[in-house]
Amino acid sequence: MKRKKETHSDDTQVLVLKGSVFAQLGLPDADDLLRKSRLFNVISDTIKERKLTQAAAAEAMGVDQADVSRISNGKLDRFSLERLMTMIHRLGVDIELVQTRDQDGYLVVNVRRLAASAR
Repeated sequence: MKRKKETHSDDTQVLVLKGSVFAQLGLPDADDLLRKSRLFNVISDTIKERKLTQAAAAEAMGVDQADVSRISNGKLDRFSLERLMTMIHRLGVDIELVQTRDQDGYLVVNVRRLAASAR
């Protein structure tokens, strides 16, 4: 992880970190956690946009209400990437997930929602 201190005009120092927050914390599987967090955002945003209750979201995704609660609370460890992708599909959301490395070698994951398709 790349660290750099910047000093501002008012003499405050800011520590600038590059890479994901998971890598900054030194967590194992930081890259996988970053991917999962991006998919969690899609699911959470869709639930909020549609004003779904946890029970309604659970039914739409084919999971227990407790799983929706875990997603809402960011419990990443309980879900595989494949399971999250299935939930997104069941919500009828099409996405494009692109992962690259920046010039310093840090993982960058972007998830873009695609225009609604006719299903």
